[in-house]
Amino acid sequence: MPNSKFVDPRLQAREERFQHLHLSTFETMQYARTIQEQVEQTGHDIESTNVEYLQLLRDYEVTKNLAPISDSPLKAMCDKTDIILKASKHAYANCAQLCAAAIATLNHWRILSEIPSDLRDNEVVTRALKDKLHQQMDTWNYILDDLLDSPSAF
Repeated sequence: MPNSKFVDPRLQAREERFQHLHLSTFETMQYARTIQEQVEQTGHDIESTNVEYLQLLRDYEVTKNLAPISDSPLKAMCDKTDIILKASKHAYANCAQLCAAAIATLNHWRILSEIPSDLRDNEVVTRALKDKLHQQMDTWNYILDDLLDSPSAF
């Protein structure tokens, strides 16, 4: 007899969307990793025209606009991120890390928001996702604090 668990049909109906958001997060981390490798190899910041950097900026804007954050702590984090990105006084590689952390957090938030409210408080269903969301939020906050506390990266 196969070992199968019951999966709520409402979650099954959203599975393709969840997979898409997880894939997006994976791609985001690949862009950030590529930028980090370039900085390590050259010993210099990336250019503002770097393809991966531009993609992270676009992905951040799209993800921010799609995430239901208006009544969440993520709204303030996005506001701080926007200030840093508009100020253009930090290394582009640092801004890329900031975008990647924001995108990963916002994608996890989107997944959690897609889970029906009666299942969201069920630890069996959401514990791992909530843990990952908090890890991503901590990383994003750490980068935000670091960039807000430093006058510039140059």
